[in-house]
Amino acid sequence: MDNQFPFSAQPGCVFEALQSFFSLSQHALFIANQQKREFLYFNHHFELLFRDCLSTITTISFEQLFELAYVDDRHLLEKLLTSSDPIIFNPEGENIRFVSKQNTNKVYNVRCGKLITENSIECISGIMTDMSDILWFEQQQKKNDKTFRELSFITSHELRHEYAKIQSIVQMLDNPEVNLKERNEMIGAARKSIQVINSTIFKINHKLSFNQTDGYFNFYKRNQQYKKVILIDDDAFTNIINKRIIQMVDPNMEVLVFDTISTAEAYLQINDNSGDFLILLDVNFPFSSGWEFLVNYQRYSVNSKVIVLSSSIDTYDRDKAREFPMVVDYITKPLSLEMVKEILNTYK
Repeated sequence: MDNQFPFSAQPGCVFEALQSFFSLSQHALFIANQQKREFLYFNHHFELLFRDCLSTITTISFEQLFELAYVDDRHLLEKLLTSSDPIIFNPEGENIRFVSKQNTNKVYNVRCGKLITENSIECISGIMTDMSDILWFEQQQKKNDKTFRELSFITSHELRHEYAKIQSIVQMLDNPEVNLKERNEMIGAARKSIQVINSTIFKINHKLSFNQTDGYFNFYKRNQQYKKVILIDDDAFTNIINKRIIQMVDPNMEVLVFDTISTAEAYLQINDNSGDFLILLDVNFPFSSGWEFLVNYQRYSVNSKVIVLSSSIDTYDRDKAREFPMVVDYITKPLSLEMVKEILNTYK
């Protein structure tokens, strides 16, 4: 609107056109008389702010709008609505927070303009734009920026430090003058660095999930002895290592290996009659997936317990695994002696 806009509060084509414009707007609009400190006209969106204050909307005073404004923002509203020239005060308006039972946590940008009536009465027009989503996005962007700064520090300091240590150890191990004691100490230090790197990767993934829920499962004990451990993984070398680790922990444990989903499903459908197997399942296969296995397996009349064994540390994968009732844990590769000891002791 122009700064000088002649209009009359009496019915007329100009005022009717103004009313029509106000009613079509998606913003909360009003016209207020500064001298009388009251609103002459407002549209439906502005009226909704007062639904919890007035049973019947007839007129609204400035004081009623101040009551809805955050205490810390009322001085801004006062200046916008009572300034002799609101445009000079702030042509862009102000972000003013309002609280209403039907509009909680809303943040409005109020932009005012000056109007002069036919009778030279000073009025102001107000446009209240809901800024809640925009400000929420800005807050999220600030959180994300903070997260990325933290990630930069982690990768440039924590990971880089351990990488440099392992690189130095490798160089020293190539030196024939290093004795057996020194070699063992270096290998021990390298193992610790690998553990630190693995923990740091978890930390990075957790920050990249932007405060999503952590993916830990609720462990529980069962008075059950597993008859067999079933390994389902398409990586032959991984299967050899994992089978050896399991048998190092329990030499009497029978371990069966399947490198395809179909062969594992066929075996379990015939032989898993009492649910006393323990299945270690990889979820990434070239022509199928562990997720497809879980979807099919939950339809079996008998289900053994499943532990997802994956290289993925994505929170999404952990949450997805939790959707299947037979899955009792999600473990990231590589499998270790400590993990197997805990698994066989925890779940039996």
